[in-house]
Amino acid sequence: MYPNLRYAFYDFFGVDIPALALIQSYGFFLAMAFLVSAIWLNKELRRREKVGLLQPVKEEVKVGQPFTVADGIVNALIGFLLGYKGVYALFNPSIFNGNSTKGALLSPYVGYWWAGIILAVLFVYLKYRERQKAKEEYPEPQTIERDIYPHQRVGDIIIIAAVSGIIGAKILYLFGAPDEFHADPIGALFSGSGLTVYGGLILATFVVIYYAKQKKIPIRQLMDICAPAMILAYGVGRLGCHFSGDGDWGDPNPFKQPSWLPDWMFAYNYPNNVLNEGIMMSECGYPPSFGDYCHQLENPVYPTPVWEFMMAFIIFLILVALRKRIKVHGLLFAIYLVFNGLERFMIEVIRVNAEYELLGVKLTEAQLIAIVLFFIGLIFTILLCRQQIQLQKQAIDSN
Repeated sequence: MYPNLRYAFYDFFGVDIPALALIQSYGFFLAMAFLVSAIWLNKELRRREKVGLLQPVKEEVKVGQPFTVADGIVNALIGFLLGYKGVYALFNPSIFNGNSTKGALLSPYVGYWWAGIILAVLFVYLKYRERQKAKEEYPEPQTIERDIYPHQRVGDIIIIAAVSGIIGAKILYLFGAPDEFHADPIGALFSGSGLTVYGGLILATFVVIYYAKQKKIPIRQLMDICAPAMILAYGVGRLGCHFSGDGDWGDPNPFKQPSWLPDWMFAYNYPNNVLNEGIMMSECGYPPSFGDYCHQLENPVYPTPVWEFMMAFIIFLILVALRKRIKVHGLLFAIYLVFNGLERFMIEVIRVNAEYELLGVKLTEAQLIAIVLFFIGLIFTILLCRQQIQLQKQAIDSN
Protein backbone atom coordinates (compact mmCIF):
# COMPACT_ATOMS: atom_id res chain seq x y z
CA MET A 1 0.00 0.00 0.00
CA TYR A 2 1.01 3.59 -0.55
CA PRO A 3 0.03 6.10 2.17
CA ASN A 4 1.32 8.82 -0.17
CA LEU A 5 2.90 9.12 -3.60
CA ARG A 6 6.41 9.06 -2.15
CA TYR A 7 5.85 5.39 -1.37
CA ALA A 8 4.47 4.69 -4.85
CA PHE A 9 7.35 6.31 -6.73
CA TYR A 10 9.91 4.56 -4.57
CA ASP A 11 8.21 1.19 -5.14
CA PHE A 12 7.72 1.56 -8.92
CA PHE A 13 10.83 3.49 -9.94
CA GLY A 14 13.24 3.15 -7.01
CA VAL A 15 13.38 6.95 -6.79
CA ASP A 16 12.86 8.86 -3.54
CA ILE A 17 11.19 12.24 -4.01
CA PRO A 18 10.46 13.54 -0.46
CA ALA A 19 8.10 16.29 -1.70
CA LEU A 20 5.69 13.60 -2.95
CA ALA A 21 4.91 12.80 0.70
CA LEU A 22 2.61 15.83 0.56
CA ILE A 23 0.31 14.08 -1.93
CA GLN A 24 -1.78 11.49 -0.14
CA SER A 25 -2.73 8.49 -2.27
CA TYR A 26 -6.42 8.81 -1.48
CA GLY A 27 -6.34 12.52 -2.31
CA PHE A 28 -4.60 11.78 -5.60
CA PHE A 29 -7.28 9.31 -6.67
CA LEU A 30 -9.99 11.68 -5.48
CA ALA A 31 -8.53 14.32 -7.79
CA MET A 32 -8.47 11.74 -10.62
CA ALA A 33 -12.13 10.98 -9.90
CA PHE A 34 -13.08 14.62 -10.42
CA LEU A 35 -10.88 14.78 -13.52
CA VAL A 36 -12.58 11.84 -15.23
CA SER A 37 -15.95 13.35 -14.27
CA ALA A 38 -15.00 16.64 -15.89
CA ILE A 39 -13.84 14.90 -19.07
CA TRP A 40 -17.08 12.93 -19.32
CA LEU A 41 -19.32 15.92 -18.58
CA ASN A 42 -17.58 18.05 -21.19
CA LYS A 43 -17.83 15.31 -23.82
CA GLU A 44 -21.49 14.49 -23.20
CA LEU A 45 -22.61 18.11 -22.91
CA ARG A 46 -20.95 18.90 -26.24
CA ARG A 47 -22.65 15.90 -27.85
CA ARG A 48 -26.07 17.01 -26.65
CA GLU A 49 -25.41 20.57 -27.77
CA LYS A 50 -24.44 19.30 -31.21
CA VAL A 51 -27.69 17.34 -31.70
CA GLY A 52 -29.78 20.23 -30.39
CA LEU A 53 -30.82 18.83 -27.03
CA LEU A 54 -29.13 21.68 -25.16
CA GLN A 55 -29.09 25.35 -26.10
CA PRO A 56 -26.86 28.25 -25.01
CA VAL A 57 -28.10 30.90 -22.61
CA LYS A 58 -27.43 34.58 -23.08
CA GLU A 59 -25.64 36.02 -20.10
CA GLU A 60 -24.48 39.52 -19.30
CA VAL A 61 -20.74 39.77 -18.79
CA LYS A 62 -18.82 42.79 -17.48
CA VAL A 63 -15.72 43.51 -19.55
CA GLY A 64 -13.03 46.17 -19.59
CA GLN A 65 -12.95 46.41 -15.80
CA PRO A 66 -9.91 48.27 -14.41
CA PHE A 67 -7.47 46.76 -11.94
CA THR A 68 -8.72 47.54 -8.42
CA VAL A 69 -7.30 47.57 -4.93
CA ALA A 70 -9.53 44.59 -4.09
CA ASP A 71 -7.95 42.63 -6.98
CA GLY A 72 -4.52 43.40 -5.57
CA ILE A 73 -5.38 42.42 -1.99
CA VAL A 74 -7.09 39.13 -2.91
CA ASN A 75 -4.33 37.98 -5.27
CA ALA A 76 -1.59 39.08 -2.89
CA LEU A 77 -3.17 37.00 -0.08
CA ILE A 78 -3.55 33.93 -2.28
CA GLY A 79 0.00 34.22 -3.59
CA PHE A 80 1.43 34.80 -0.14
CA LEU A 81 -0.29 31.76 1.38
CA LEU A 82 0.78 29.51 -1.49
CA GLY A 83 4.34 30.71 -1.21
CA TYR A 84 4.58 30.82 2.57
CA LYS A 85 3.10 27.36 3.17
CA GLY A 86 3.34 25.68 -0.24
CA VAL A 87 7.00 26.33 -1.01
CA TYR A 88 7.94 25.47 2.57
CA ALA A 89 6.04 22.19 2.24
CA LEU A 90 7.90 21.28 -0.97
CA PHE A 91 11.28 21.69 0.72
CA ASN A 92 10.24 20.27 4.11
CA PRO A 93 7.67 17.51 3.46
CA SER A 94 8.64 15.54 6.56
CA ILE A 95 7.03 18.12 8.85
CA PHE A 96 3.67 17.32 7.29
CA ASN A 97 3.84 13.61 8.10
CA GLY A 98 1.67 12.01 10.74
CA ASN A 99 0.21 13.97 13.65
CA SER A 100 2.32 17.08 13.03
CA THR A 101 0.39 17.95 9.87
CA LYS A 102 -2.32 19.97 11.57
CA GLY A 103 0.13 21.96 13.67
CA ALA A 104 2.33 22.69 10.67
CA LEU A 105 -0.61 23.89 8.60
CA LEU A 106 -2.08 26.14 11.27
CA SER A 107 1.08 27.55 12.83
CA PRO A 108 1.83 31.12 11.62
CA TYR A 109 5.53 30.54 12.33
CA VAL A 110 5.98 27.62 9.92
CA GLY A 111 6.71 28.84 6.39
CA TYR A 112 8.99 30.81 4.08
CA TRP A 113 8.35 34.57 4.22
CA TRP A 114 10.51 35.25 1.15
CA ALA A 115 8.53 32.74 -0.94
CA GLY A 116 5.25 34.26 0.22
CA ILE A 117 6.34 37.76 -0.78
CA ILE A 118 7.62 36.63 -4.18
CA LEU A 119 4.41 34.78 -5.07
CA ALA A 120 2.26 37.61 -3.73
CA VAL A 121 4.00 40.08 -6.08
CA LEU A 122 3.77 37.59 -8.97
CA PHE A 123 0.02 36.98 -8.49
CA VAL A 124 -0.72 40.71 -8.31
CA TYR A 125 1.31 41.33 -11.47
CA LEU A 126 -0.45 38.52 -13.38
CA LYS A 127 -3.88 39.88 -12.39
CA TYR A 128 -2.82 43.36 -13.45
CA ARG A 129 -1.65 42.06 -16.84
CA GLU A 130 -4.94 40.19 -17.28
CA ARG A 131 -6.91 43.38 -16.70
CA GLN A 132 -4.69 45.36 -19.07
CA LYS A 133 -5.09 42.83 -21.88
CA ALA A 134 -8.86 42.91 -21.45
CA LYS A 135 -8.83 46.71 -21.72
CA GLU A 136 -7.06 46.45 -25.08
CA GLU A 137 -10.22 44.80 -26.47
CA TYR A 138 -12.67 46.85 -24.41
CA PRO A 139 -11.10 50.25 -23.53
CA GLU A 140 -14.13 51.30 -21.47
CA PRO A 141 -15.97 49.22 -18.85
CA GLN A 142 -19.19 47.87 -20.29
CA THR A 143 -21.67 45.03 -20.08
CA ILE A 144 -22.13 42.76 -23.10
CA GLU A 145 -24.24 39.70 -23.83
CA ARG A 146 -22.59 36.39 -24.66
CA ASP A 147 -23.89 32.92 -25.49
CA ILE A 148 -22.81 30.60 -22.68
CA TYR A 149 -23.08 26.89 -23.53
CA PRO A 150 -23.60 24.29 -20.79
CA HIS A 151 -20.20 22.68 -21.49
CA GLN A 152 -18.57 26.00 -20.59
CA ARG A 153 -19.83 25.58 -17.03
CA VAL A 154 -18.16 22.19 -16.45
CA GLY A 155 -15.40 23.75 -14.35
CA ASP A 156 -17.93 25.45 -12.08
CA ILE A 157 -20.00 22.28 -11.76
CA ILE A 158 -16.97 20.17 -10.80
CA ILE A 159 -15.75 22.69 -8.22
CA ILE A 160 -19.23 23.03 -6.71
CA ALA A 161 -19.69 19.26 -6.62
CA ALA A 162 -16.22 18.74 -5.11
CA VAL A 163 -16.60 21.29 -2.32
CA SER A 164 -20.18 20.39 -1.41
CA GLY A 165 -19.40 16.68 -1.77
CA ILE A 166 -16.49 16.81 0.67
CA ILE A 167 -18.55 18.89 3.13
CA GLY A 168 -21.48 16.49 2.88
CA ALA A 169 -19.23 13.44 3.26
CA LYS A 170 -17.62 14.96 6.35
CA ILE A 171 -20.95 16.01 7.92
CA LEU A 172 -22.52 12.57 7.55
CA TYR A 173 -19.40 10.89 8.91
CA LEU A 174 -19.27 13.16 11.97
CA PHE A 175 -23.01 12.68 12.50
CA GLY A 176 -22.27 8.99 13.02
CA ALA A 177 -19.10 9.66 15.06
CA PRO A 178 -19.97 12.48 17.52
CA ASP A 179 -17.39 11.32 20.09
CA GLU A 180 -14.56 11.86 17.61
CA PHE A 181 -15.79 15.39 16.88
CA HIS A 182 -16.14 16.34 20.56
CA ALA A 183 -12.67 14.96 21.35
CA ASP A 184 -10.90 17.01 18.66
CA PRO A 185 -13.22 19.29 16.63
CA ILE A 186 -10.49 20.89 14.49
CA GLY A 187 -8.73 17.60 13.85
CA ALA A 188 -12.01 15.88 12.94
CA LEU A 189 -13.05 18.64 10.54
CA PHE A 190 -9.72 19.00 8.73
CA SER A 191 -8.62 15.38 8.74
CA GLY A 192 -8.29 13.81 5.28
CA SER A 193 -9.94 10.66 6.60
CA GLY A 194 -13.48 10.25 7.85
CA LEU A 195 -15.60 10.77 4.73
CA THR A 196 -18.93 9.06 4.03
CA VAL A 197 -19.59 8.74 0.30
CA TYR A 198 -23.37 8.98 0.49
CA GLY A 199 -23.18 12.22 2.47
CA GLY A 200 -21.18 13.75 -0.35
CA LEU A 201 -23.50 12.34 -3.01
CA ILE A 202 -26.65 13.71 -1.39
CA LEU A 203 -25.40 17.22 -0.63
CA ALA A 204 -23.57 17.61 -3.95
CA THR A 205 -26.72 16.55 -5.85
CA PHE A 206 -28.85 19.24 -4.24
CA VAL A 207 -26.22 21.97 -4.61
CA VAL A 208 -25.55 21.15 -8.28
CA ILE A 209 -29.30 21.07 -9.01
CA TYR A 210 -29.65 24.51 -7.44
CA TYR A 211 -26.75 25.80 -9.56
CA ALA A 212 -28.26 24.29 -12.72
CA LYS A 213 -31.58 26.02 -12.05
CA GLN A 214 -29.82 29.34 -11.61
CA LYS A 215 -27.97 28.89 -14.91
CA LYS A 216 -31.03 27.56 -16.77
CA ILE A 217 -29.52 24.16 -17.52
CA PRO A 218 -32.25 21.49 -17.92
CA ILE A 219 -32.02 19.62 -14.62
CA ARG A 220 -33.24 16.22 -15.80
CA GLN A 221 -30.79 16.25 -18.68
CA LEU A 222 -27.95 17.26 -16.40
CA MET A 223 -28.82 14.42 -14.02
CA ASP A 224 -28.67 11.95 -16.92
CA ILE A 225 -25.34 13.38 -18.04
CA CYS A 226 -23.93 13.17 -14.51
CA ALA A 227 -25.04 9.58 -13.86
CA PRO A 228 -22.21 7.79 -15.75
CA ALA A 229 -19.69 10.32 -14.45
CA MET A 230 -20.79 9.79 -10.85
CA ILE A 231 -20.49 6.01 -10.90
CA LEU A 232 -17.13 6.14 -12.71
CA ALA A 233 -15.79 8.73 -10.25
CA TYR A 234 -17.01 6.56 -7.39
CA GLY A 235 -15.05 3.60 -8.74
CA VAL A 236 -11.87 5.64 -9.21
CA GLY A 237 -12.25 6.98 -5.68
CA ARG A 238 -12.49 3.43 -4.37
CA LEU A 239 -9.12 2.70 -5.95
CA GLY A 240 -7.79 5.45 -3.69
CA CYS A 241 -9.23 3.59 -0.70
CA HIS A 242 -7.51 0.41 -1.84
CA PHE A 243 -4.07 1.79 -2.66
CA SER A 244 -3.87 3.85 0.52
CA GLY A 245 -5.35 1.12 2.72
CA ASP A 246 -7.73 3.49 4.47
CA GLY A 247 -9.88 0.85 6.18
CA ASP A 248 -12.61 0.47 3.55
CA TRP A 249 -11.80 -3.18 3.18
CA GLY A 250 -13.99 -6.19 3.85
CA ASP A 251 -14.27 -8.92 6.46
CA PRO A 252 -11.63 -11.67 6.67
CA ASN A 253 -11.97 -13.96 3.66
CA PRO A 254 -12.44 -17.58 4.86
CA PHE A 255 -12.35 -19.13 1.39
CA LYS A 256 -9.40 -20.79 -0.29
CA GLN A 257 -7.88 -18.52 -2.88
CA PRO A 258 -7.91 -19.73 -6.50
CA SER A 259 -4.37 -20.09 -7.80
CA TRP A 260 -5.12 -17.99 -10.88
CA LEU A 261 -6.16 -14.91 -8.89
CA PRO A 262 -3.60 -12.46 -7.39
CA ASP A 263 -3.82 -11.70 -3.66
CA TRP A 264 -5.05 -8.15 -4.14
CA MET A 265 -8.14 -9.42 -5.97
CA PHE A 266 -9.27 -12.13 -3.55
CA ALA A 267 -7.81 -11.87 -0.05
CA TYR A 268 -5.37 -9.13 0.89
CA ASN A 269 -3.67 -8.09 4.13
CA TYR A 270 -2.99 -4.44 3.16
CA PRO A 271 0.68 -4.02 4.11
CA ASN A 272 1.82 -0.46 4.91
CA ASN A 273 -1.80 0.67 5.21
CA VAL A 274 -2.28 4.33 6.06
CA LEU A 275 -4.21 3.51 9.26
CA ASN A 276 -1.33 1.47 10.67
CA GLU A 277 -3.89 -1.15 11.49
CA GLY A 278 -3.03 -4.77 12.21
CA ILE A 279 0.26 -6.31 13.28
CA MET A 280 3.79 -4.94 12.89
CA MET A 281 5.54 -6.16 9.74
CA SER A 282 8.87 -7.94 10.14
CA GLU A 283 10.23 -5.76 7.31
CA CYS A 284 8.61 -2.42 6.54
CA GLY A 285 10.01 -2.29 3.01
CA TYR A 286 10.76 1.44 3.10
CA PRO A 287 13.46 3.63 4.72
CA PRO A 288 12.62 5.01 8.20
CA SER A 289 12.39 8.55 6.78
CA PHE A 290 9.21 7.55 4.93
CA GLY A 291 7.22 7.34 8.17
CA ASP A 292 6.01 4.58 10.45
CA TYR A 293 3.45 2.90 8.18
CA CYS A 294 4.69 -0.62 8.92
CA HIS A 295 1.57 -2.59 9.79
CA GLN A 296 -0.52 -5.13 7.92
CA LEU A 297 -3.72 -6.99 8.73
CA GLU A 298 -3.25 -10.26 10.53
CA ASN A 299 -5.90 -12.04 8.47
CA PRO A 300 -6.37 -11.37 4.73
CA VAL A 301 -9.67 -9.63 3.99
CA TYR A 302 -11.97 -9.14 1.01
CA PRO A 303 -10.45 -6.34 -1.11
CA THR A 304 -13.86 -4.70 -1.47
CA PRO A 305 -12.57 -1.41 -2.96
CA VAL A 306 -11.20 -3.31 -5.96
CA TRP A 307 -14.47 -5.17 -6.39
CA GLU A 308 -16.40 -1.92 -6.15
CA PHE A 309 -14.23 -0.36 -8.84
CA MET A 310 -14.97 -3.27 -11.17
CA MET A 311 -18.70 -3.13 -10.47
CA ALA A 312 -18.73 0.65 -10.91
CA PHE A 313 -16.95 0.34 -14.26
CA ILE A 314 -19.47 -2.26 -15.47
CA ILE A 315 -22.37 0.01 -14.42
CA PHE A 316 -20.65 2.91 -16.22
CA LEU A 317 -20.47 0.88 -19.44
CA ILE A 318 -24.16 -0.08 -19.15
CA LEU A 319 -25.23 3.55 -18.63
CA VAL A 320 -23.08 4.71 -21.54
CA ALA A 321 -24.65 2.04 -23.78
CA LEU A 322 -28.17 3.12 -22.75
CA ARG A 323 -27.77 6.89 -22.93
CA LYS A 324 -28.48 7.31 -26.67
CA ARG A 325 -31.42 4.90 -26.63
CA ILE A 326 -33.24 6.68 -23.82
CA LYS A 327 -35.50 9.51 -24.98
CA VAL A 328 -37.10 10.45 -21.65
CA HIS A 329 -34.92 12.77 -19.61
CA GLY A 330 -34.30 11.57 -16.06
CA LEU A 331 -34.63 7.87 -16.84
CA LEU A 332 -30.89 7.25 -17.05
CA PHE A 333 -30.37 8.83 -13.63
CA ALA A 334 -33.16 6.70 -12.19
CA ILE A 335 -31.47 3.56 -13.55
CA TYR A 336 -28.21 4.78 -12.01
CA LEU A 337 -29.89 5.02 -8.59
CA VAL A 338 -31.11 1.43 -8.93
CA PHE A 339 -27.65 0.13 -9.80
CA ASN A 340 -26.00 2.31 -7.15
CA GLY A 341 -28.32 1.03 -4.43
CA LEU A 342 -27.86 -2.61 -5.46
CA GLU A 343 -24.09 -2.38 -5.68
CA ARG A 344 -23.63 -0.67 -2.32
CA PHE A 345 -26.12 -2.88 -0.49
CA MET A 346 -24.41 -6.06 -1.70
CA ILE A 347 -20.84 -4.95 -0.99
CA GLU A 348 -21.79 -3.86 2.53
CA VAL A 349 -22.59 -7.49 3.37
CA ILE A 350 -18.87 -8.28 3.46
CA ARG A 351 -17.49 -4.83 4.39
CA VAL A 352 -16.30 -3.76 7.83
CA ASN A 353 -18.84 -1.23 9.09
CA ALA A 354 -20.97 -0.41 12.10
CA GLU A 355 -24.45 -1.97 12.00
CA TYR A 356 -27.79 -0.67 13.24
CA GLU A 357 -30.85 -2.74 14.07
CA LEU A 358 -34.03 -1.87 12.18
CA LEU A 359 -37.17 -3.99 12.66
CA GLY A 360 -35.03 -6.83 13.91
CA VAL A 361 -32.64 -6.69 10.94
CA LYS A 362 -29.06 -5.49 11.27
CA LEU A 363 -28.03 -3.08 8.51
CA THR A 364 -25.20 -0.61 8.03
CA GLU A 365 -25.83 3.10 7.53
CA ALA A 366 -24.81 2.75 3.88
CA GLN A 367 -27.28 -0.12 3.38
CA LEU A 368 -30.13 1.95 4.80
CA ILE A 369 -29.36 4.78 2.38
CA ALA A 370 -28.83 2.29 -0.47
CA ILE A 371 -32.31 0.84 0.10
CA VAL A 372 -33.87 4.31 -0.07
CA LEU A 373 -31.96 5.20 -3.25
CA PHE A 374 -32.83 1.84 -4.83
CA PHE A 375 -36.58 2.26 -4.32
CA ILE A 376 -36.55 5.92 -5.40
CA GLY A 377 -34.72 4.86 -8.53
CA LEU A 378 -37.02 1.90 -9.11
CA ILE A 379 -40.20 3.98 -8.81
CA PHE A 380 -38.96 6.63 -11.22
CA THR A 381 -37.59 3.99 -13.59
CA ILE A 382 -41.03 2.39 -13.84
CA LEU A 383 -42.80 5.73 -14.32
CA LEU A 384 -40.35 7.04 -16.89
CA CYS A 385 -40.17 3.73 -18.73
CA ARG A 386 -43.90 4.08 -19.40
CA GLN A 387 -43.22 7.45 -21.01
CA GLN A 388 -40.41 5.88 -23.03
CA ILE A 389 -42.74 3.15 -24.31
CA GLN A 390 -45.39 5.72 -25.22
CA LEU A 391 -42.84 7.75 -27.18
CA GLN A 392 -41.72 4.65 -29.03
CA LYS A 393 -45.33 3.80 -29.92
CA GLN A 394 -45.92 7.33 -31.17
CA ALA A 395 -42.79 7.12 -33.32
CA ILE A 396 -43.97 3.82 -34.82
CA ASP A 397 -47.46 5.18 -35.50
CA SER A 398 -46.09 8.32 -37.16
CA ASN A 399 -44.05 6.16 -39.51
